[in-house]
Amino acid sequence: MRIKFKKSNAPYMLISLVFSLILFFNVNSQNFSQLISSETNYEESIQNVPINVLYDSNEYFVHGFSSNVSVKLSGANRIQLNKEVDPDTRDFSVVADLRNLSSGTHEIRLKTKNLSSSLFATIEPEKISVTIEKKVKKEFDVSPILSSTTSNNGLKIGEMSTQPEKVEITTGENTMKEIDRVVASVDSSKLTTDQASIQAPIQALNASGEALPIQSDPQNVTVNFEIQTPSKEVSIYPIQEGDLPSDVESVKIDLNRTNVTITGVQSVIDQIDSIGIPVDVSRIQGTVKKFIDVPSGDYQINPKTVSAQVTPVFKKSQGSETNSTNHSSSSTTEDVAESDDASRSSETSATQTTNSQEDSTNQSTN
Repeated sequence: MRIKFKKSNAPYMLISLVFSLILFFNVNSQNFSQLISSETNYEESIQNVPINVLYDSNEYFVHGFSSNVSVKLSGANRIQLNKEVDPDTRDFSVVADLRNLSSGTHEIRLKTKNLSSSLFATIEPEKISVTIEKKVKKEFDVSPILSSTTSNNGLKIGEMSTQPEKVEITTGENTMKEIDRVVASVDSSKLTTDQASIQAPIQALNASGEALPIQSDPQNVTVNFEIQTPSKEVSIYPIQEGDLPSDVESVKIDLNRTNVTITGVQSVIDQIDSIGIPVDVSRIQGTVKKFIDVPSGDYQINPKTVSAQVTPVFKKSQGSETNSTNHSSSSTTEDVAESDDASRSSETSATQTTNSQEDSTNQSTN
């Protein structure tokens, strides 16, 4: 059955068809835009992405640029985005291609390499300035240096040496001409009395003391050093400790020396003028000699031990005074008796002498 349309309705039908098509495309276009918009809302910022510099490293030495950049990644594929954010699973890299450039300073636009087509990258900064020089090598003696002659912890550093004594420096041809000296820079605040060496990085300095871009072999050397710590003499004195026994009135303490030497941080030893030596007298019964460690703190002491002679002074009791009196009386009586005996002996001798004289006279008369 054939449907017949009136010719008078044809224009209206055509207009309706056009409006229907317009409405259809308009609605679907909005839906598509919303779909696209919803698929690109994933973003991640990555810091410290290394720059891969492409150049002939056998012929040239490049310097003058930061080795890391920041990269912002965006895309609809969340899984792929997470993969590129993680440095362990990352496929993309940031490159600076210098292979077609000659010696001199150039401004290079950075690019991403091996980035998934589902992701978009923005590099910050977009460009870097790079200096290209002919590569040269030279051997230098190493001089150890300190950040200051006195470290932050108060220690003074004496003679220093490095091992090895020489290093090989690689740099650009023009930079090599600027090198005034090669040093092993030691952070003196990290030095302590417990060590005799430390690892220090190599630096090449110009005449103004500014560090130059170089590569060193080895990168670090061992710096051997001597620490000269401040010292001074301080007096020592005895400190009586403990309760005296009941029969001891007092004690006399004599130290074998009057001073010791202390060594340490200047700010610490400046606060010390004397040190007390504790002497225990609680069990003293007679003159004794004790060896005592000198108390120490944040410093060293020489000598570490001193000797103390402790002499007790005993109390005088009433019994001892009576005995002393009796002893004196006895001595006096004995002295008197001895005097009487001596007198009697003298009288006897005198009588005997008189009798002898009388006998002699009688004999002469006869």
